[in-house]
Amino acid sequence: MIPFVARVTVRYKRLDFRIWIPLALVWLLLLPVVLILSPLFLIACAAGRVSPLRVLSVCWDILANTKGSQIEVASAGTSFSTYVF
Repeated sequence: MIPFVARVTVRYKRLDFRIWIPLALVWLLLLPVVLILSPLFLIACAAGRVSPLRVLSVCWDILANTKGSQIEVASAGTSFSTYVF
């Protein structure tokens, strides 16, 4: 199952900013872009002699396995954190 919610946290000195992002809405907003770019995807797969179904399967597996990921980046006085539920 693909992830549906992500929490993004930004800390800058004394500012602590958290936002919850509903990824289901992001997937719905990206759907028209995917439909528009699908002919280019099929042409690229044909040029590379790769099965489009195999590519979609691998991309789906990567996306589904991001659930539970946590990414943290920090520097002096600033940090950025993302957790995918």
